Amino acid sequence: MRTIEDTFKNADFLQPKVYNRYKLGAREEIKEMFIKSFEYYDRTVDKYKHLPAYDEIIDWMVDTKGKGLMLMGECGLGKSTILNFVIPAIFRTRTNKILRSVPAKELGAVDRNKAPFIIVDDLGTESIKNDYGTKIDAVADAISYAEDSSKTLLITTNLTPQALKERYDERTLDRLRKCKVVIIKGKSFRN
Repeated sequence: MRTIEDTFKNADFLQPKVYNRYKLGAREEIKEMFIKSFEYYDRTVDKYKHLPAYDEIIDWMVDTKGKGLMLMGECGLGKSTILNFVIPAIFRTRTNKILRSVPAKELGAVDRNKAPFIIVDDLGTESIKNDYGTKIDAVADAISYAEDSSKTLLITTNLTPQALKERYDERTLDRLRKCKVVIIKGKSFRN
């Protein structure tokens, strides 16, 4: 009689769900790269200001622990700069991986390629697409695909936790729990 362990060894089609874990370096060197990248890529800010929530993002890059990252907060606090430039620069430096985000409002069908990341900027700005009478929520599809295929999910949003609950169904919200949530607070850097 076959044992469950035999099945584990011989069933290629039954693979465990494993999320990639990234350890990009020591905290101080990641923080230094974070600040340099922010200053280099965001030239709209006169003087860099290190917000307390940035330390949580740096800690995530030191060891992602197999989790995605969701950046929440008001406009003008650097979320998109961090998602579109800072994190990709550090990942490129440390892992040679290229990370590219897609604005939520431009998100179509998920590109089902071998990239280990699904990156969505400005969650909550998307609209429901209509494909020959079938309503498609591209963001919910992307979040679901990330979960189903064990891809790392990176998201920014200006929505509050309450607004997220009002906008998305329970299934989508449950899948977002695989992300470390960082709420960025402060006054807009934009003058």
